[in-house]
Amino acid sequence: MEPVTRTVSSLGLTVIEALRSFTELFLTQPLCATLSHLGETDLRTLDGDDRVFKARELWESSGAVIMAEASDLSSLKSQLDERGVALVAVVKENIGSEIHDFRPYFNGEIFLDQQRGFYGPQERWMGVSGILRAGVWMNGWRAYQSGYGGNVRGEGFVLGAVYVIGPGQQFQCEIQDKPLESSTADMFLQDLEGVCVGLWSAGVCVVVVYILLANTDLFLTKPDHTSLDTLASAELTSTSGEDEVNFKAVSLWERTGAVIMAEASDLSSLKPQLDERGVALVAVVKENIGSEIHDFRAYFDGQIFLDQQMCFYGVKRRTMRSSGFARFGVWRNLLQVWRRGYHGNREGEGYVLGGLYVIGPENQGILLEHHEKEFGDKADLTAVRMAVSWIQKTEETQDN
Repeated sequence: MEPVTRTVSSLGLTVIEALRSFTELFLTQPLCATLSHLGETDLRTLDGDDRVFKARELWESSGAVIMAEASDLSSLKSQLDERGVALVAVVKENIGSEIHDFRPYFNGEIFLDQQRGFYGPQERWMGVSGILRAGVWMNGWRAYQSGYGGNVRGEGFVLGAVYVIGPGQQFQCEIQDKPLESSTADMFLQDLEGVCVGLWSAGVCVVVVYILLANTDLFLTKPDHTSLDTLASAELTSTSGEDEVNFKAVSLWERTGAVIMAEASDLSSLKPQLDERGVALVAVVKENIGSEIHDFRAYFDGQIFLDQQMCFYGVKRRTMRSSGFARFGVWRNLLQVWRRGYHGNREGEGYVLGGLYVIGPENQGILLEHHEKEFGDKADLTAVRMAVSWIQKTEETQDN
């Protein structure tokens, strides 16, 4: 059983380290400070006499544990006192009552390090990315539960450090968010926190990548061109009047041509131009639920027919589901429709993408074919006008 436990533990630690290394790719790596650099740092007392001294005085006789804005080592004070080792904190600024409020949570001396010598040879800071790290929120929550709220003024992005320095030339540098302790429980909690940080950061990365990819055309289903015969043989149903009349779609354009939209509602502005040329403006919908078509008529100045076979929705049925909520264009289009007062309905199947066709009479064929790539994607009005201008009147129409 022991070999199995060791194997599982090793595998778990490997996963933890992999996640940790992945999520810390963009963190500035700390550099260990030299003893001479720390020793020459000027510190200022905060107990009233405002004395400036060299930092080496703190450890040259008995050693010291020096923390740069860390507040959770007071539990070690009794052990340090037994060994005659000083417990010291340094801060980079003194604004308002910050240090006064800090003293109840730290059982040691506090000095001001305006040169920031104890913040590392290379100053490290964490800006907006800190908001996305689970460890930051966990540490902030611990401090809040302890009653320490800190302050919202000053420069709070610089990362701190912990130094254990012995007398003479003894020196050990530990730059960590929190100092490590040797107990198995603490090591387990440290690893667990690493997993949480890794999963949180990896999750954020996945969401960001998903949104970026969803706003490209990489994973959109490419539409196939529709043949005129397929559209001509489509069976449509009238939606006006009490009696439902079924007919072949070819009758819409065989004499004068037609502009046919599959659930698009913003071409009514072209109606006067189409009427001048005798071209029909038609909309087809795939379902008629509740007052859907009745509500739609207020925003569309043309005839509306029911296409239950969905022939005008493309040869290949194209849908957009959860990815649509991640596309900026969809939200922009929905906002534009909402501002015009059209809210649609929440019933039925609303995932199928529509399109638009400009079809000439007789054998002129399909002059313009546009397929939505996302909800609300509209055909270019200039292209529609151009296609309509290509429609040639039949002899029968000219005689009339």
